[in-house]
Amino acid sequence: MRVKMIGEKGITPVVATVLLLMMTVSAAAAAYYWMTTIQSDLQNKVAQNIQSTVGTTAALKIDASSCSTSQVTVYLRNPTDTQITDLKIFVYTMDGSLQGEATSLSQDYVNGDSTATVTGSISLTSGESYNIKVVGSPNVEATSTCKVP
Repeated sequence: MRVKMIGEKGITPVVATVLLLMMTVSAAAAAYYWMTTIQSDLQNKVAQNIQSTVGTTAALKIDASSCSTSQVTVYLRNPTDTQITDLKIFVYTMDGSLQGEATSLSQDYVNGDSTATVTGSISLTSGESYNIKVVGSPNVEATSTCKVP
């Protein structure tokens, strides 16, 4: 059975198209907002989990270094609050080959948020330049260069 509507008109196709476009744009905007909110929350939670799992990140910087024919001295800075231990000093020639590891270090740690002067014994050639690499635990390293007078 068909009901006849007298004097009633439907919406025009132009108005219908405009309404559909408005609904599409608002749905896309809502989806974008929802996804960015979820993404940002997820990134913050992952960062917190990593920070709690790994702990404070350690860093090691060489402020300066000096060499002589019998020893290497490095001036280290630890800008974090994590103590760096088990320091080792490796000396490389400029072509990248290992000259040796400095032995008899004056100290093998750098306290958190402090500086330290570490000296190690190694035989070097006068007039040569060397790359110095300091490594420590937890998994930190720093590099510098020096020239033996």
